[in-house]
Amino acid sequence: MIRAQELPGLRKRTAGFDFLVGNWTVENLRLREPLSEREEWYTTHATASASTMHNGAISIDEMWFAELGFAGSSIRVHDAQADDWTIYWVNSNTGHLQPPVRGRWEDDGVFVADGPDTFAGRDIIARYRWHSITPTSATWEQAFSTDGRATWQTNWVMNWTRIAE
Repeated sequence: MIRAQELPGLRKRTAGFDFLVGNWTVENLRLREPLSEREEWYTTHATASASTMHNGAISIDEMWFAELGFAGSSIRVHDAQADDWTIYWVNSNTGHLQPPVRGRWEDDGVFVADGPDTFAGRDIIARYRWHSITPTSATWEQAFSTDGRATWQTNWVMNWTRIAE
């Protein structure tokens, strides 16, 4: 069931990811070899369903990458005291939660979160950005930094398009 769950008697803490509730098609543009000098991109497609829980304090989506034969889920949890979000990603192939990123919505309507991770044996900082959000579309980007946030290489762009209900 896809919904923005409203629980009577529980205060609405945030609407941060309410825009994502619903069903989507997703065009994925991915850098074939992140952290290399090669700038070769490829495209895959997916479908996604998203909902919220605890009156917006938790946001969950499930994305099905039919062409690639796996699913992935994002779990976003709002920290009311810090007024920021911790985001976890899990891939159906491994079943492991990846290290989280943590961030917040900026005044310009862009969400930015980052955190330490590893990629291909290298220590990195992973960054997620949500931007260009409308009622029917949104863009998410992932970038890696190997120099402590001085520079970033974007390696994955998701263009989300809402499926008409």
